[in-house]
Amino acid sequence: MSPIDISGAKASLRVDPERQEARVRSDETAASSSASAATKPADSVQLTDTAARLSELQAEVNAAEGVDLERVEAIREQIADGSYEVDADRIADALMTMEKELL
Repeated sequence: MSPIDISGAKASLRVDPERQEARVRSDETAASSSASAATKPADSVQLTDTAARLSELQAEVNAAEGVDLERVEAIREQIADGSYEVDADRIADALMTMEKELL
């Protein structure tokens, strides 16, 4: 329970011993937490074999010949500015050709 001020002094000038003790305990807890954090080993990350292989494949794709990077960039720009048009007939024809090759 907080002490009652009957002296007429402002409340902000009063010292509440219970609150002061709680603040000291809080500061001590924070100090011990940071000290224990300093002694913990650093975090580490290990990649799985699949993740490592995916990284290798990405590097291979980036280095592969046959990708027309200028064409890719032109298509990206068309998509970004809204001028790219999809040719549904061309896509359908390509899908049918792939399907026939699979049979």
